[in-house]
Amino acid sequence: MLSIKYIGSGSRGNSALIMLGRRPFLLDAGLSKKRIEEALRHEGFSFENLGGIFLTHEHGDHTCGLANILKKVSIPIITSKGTFKALTEKGLDIPQAVFLRSGKEFEFEGTRIWPFSVPHDSPEPIGIRIERNGIILGIATDIGHLTTEILRNLSDCDILCLESNYDEDMLSKCSYPAWLKSRIRGPLGHLANSGTRGILTRLKKSLKNLILVHLSQESNTPELVLENLELIRNIEHLRETIITVALQNKPTQMISIGAQKNILKNKSRIRRIKHFQESLSALMGEDFF
Repeated sequence: MLSIKYIGSGSRGNSALIMLGRRPFLLDAGLSKKRIEEALRHEGFSFENLGGIFLTHEHGDHTCGLANILKKVSIPIITSKGTFKALTEKGLDIPQAVFLRSGKEFEFEGTRIWPFSVPHDSPEPIGIRIERNGIILGIATDIGHLTTEILRNLSDCDILCLESNYDEDMLSKCSYPAWLKSRIRGPLGHLANSGTRGILTRLKKSLKNLILVHLSQESNTPELVLENLELIRNIEHLRETIITVALQNKPTQMISIGAQKNILKNKSRIRRIKHFQESLSALMGEDFF
């Protein structure tokens, strides 16, 4: 199984639980330790059960709960060198770190992970593509504009978690200062509702689940997000897609897809790693490639 559940997502904080088989991971830690801990407990887990925490970048709405979590338990932080450096320069102590490099594949226990670059105003932000038993999960938030690298990694997903941050009209009229509106609209800012169509109209296969995430609290609504998609709902690859809008203060359901029969075409490329925690210990502080 490959599964994801957003604990909460929006401009005030983001975190999700990812299940890679039976092993739980966190995606970002931009909510309070208490709220993340309660969400884990609801699924039958604790921080001690986590295989690691994937971090997309260092901004507070993706990392604000991290310091308190690391005070409670030492968990491997899986991220880019740029994000790690930015966090440690802010004084955060990260005892265990594993570095991902954009475009470099990593495999463990039948799971393949591709980090890829996204345009955002942080040192080394990444999106993440995960493949397990023929199922593909793609995650991309905090996207200032679409790139060929983003399209290449997201166009054939089974589950797609995609930013739909703001509505242009609401952003123009909201209370944000001019500099912030300019940042959000800029090439290193966020993806508008209408920007999601640039990815969704280029899908290469039918999308089973679409999760729209990182909605602005001031310049967007779930209704506007869904209204935007009505314009392209009749595209063949979207006709049977189950659409979920992740909310700031309410978790989504656990969204899961079971293994497909036609799994990885080139089985000889799969490297079997005996135990994930052992492999992490060996790679701490080093690039995977």
